[in-house]
Amino acid sequence: MPYSSKKYRDDAETVAMKSAAMIMHVLVSCVGIGALSACQSNVSLATQSAVATQQFEFSRMVMGAPCRVVFYAPNEESANESARAVFDRLARMEEALSDWMPASETRQLPSAAGVTTTVGADLANALSMSLNYARMTDGAFDPTVGALTKRWRAARSDGRSPDAAELQALRARCGWQQVQFDAATQTYTALVPGLELDFGGIGQGIGTDAALAVLRERGITCALIDLSGDIAVSDPPPGRSGWKIDLDDPWHTQLELANAAVTTSGDRFQHMDLAAEGGTTTRRSHIIDPATGEPLTNRVEVVVVARTGVEADALATALSVMGPERGRALLAKLPSTSARWRYETERNPVVTSPGWPTPALRVHTMPGIATF
Repeated sequence: MPYSSKKYRDDAETVAMKSAAMIMHVLVSCVGIGALSACQSNVSLATQSAVATQQFEFSRMVMGAPCRVVFYAPNEESANESARAVFDRLARMEEALSDWMPASETRQLPSAAGVTTTVGADLANALSMSLNYARMTDGAFDPTVGALTKRWRAARSDGRSPDAAELQALRARCGWQQVQFDAATQTYTALVPGLELDFGGIGQGIGTDAALAVLRERGITCALIDLSGDIAVSDPPPGRSGWKIDLDDPWHTQLELANAAVTTSGDRFQHMDLAAEGGTTTRRSHIIDPATGEPLTNRVEVVVVARTGVEADALATALSVMGPERGRALLAKLPSTSARWRYETERNPVVTSPGWPTPALRVHTMPGIATF
């Protein structure tokens, strides 16, 4: 069954959980494995694996979004225990990183400048990785835009955009270089008053990697985590070369992934329509350009394929801001990562980085419709 890399947010509090067992057919072990002789030599092993392993699927709302956990385990009891461990881990992470939960560790950080505080392991890890991607992307990814995202969320509700003076004041409270973080001591200091963190561009990627790590610790090495379209996978299902991931595009693109991740970012499912001068309406993305303090208006969807969920998530945000020219230059330094920009206009409708879709095993599209 293919999974879709489609990113959206839902603030519902409903929880749904299900599990199902499935015996794999021996024939699927031939999919994607070159020569017939190689397929035949694996039939015995695939049959044994299929008999011993069942597929289970669980779902729950996590970080304000639907999360699916799919993996292969020996029995229902161990599967239920492993799923509980995953969702418990993600709940603890949300309590540390959320900018929505008033009691989260992130929301409780000092608002005054120059105050040093020690942070927990999850927040320290998120800060370390976020600041690394901020440096890597020259600030196109920035975890300190919380004051801006909060204001633009309000604009999404009331339709009122900040004026130039308000925007300037908000930008003065942002900037990744205005954070001092010592990973060795796990201490955090904001250098400007009112600085607020927002891990929305990386938190779900961190979550998918953490979920896979929990399963590995429990001996489960064949799994898929889908956190609102941020998808990370470990080893492929028994008898198959990879997990099939559908990209929600006009060409029915399908990737096969193993020990990799894919994230889609854009304004198709998360956007706002705001009144502009002259009575016109401007469509704006949920992604903010840290250089201007304003949401993007370039109508682009970016897909990133990487080795880890955190890299795919952070770079999908950054590459949306950077655009193809700067983005391709960055990805030339990251041979295990690739991206595709798809515009909703006639200008450069599709642009890919060299090696797209590395590190996917293969890519399938409907014949005669699109090539990359």
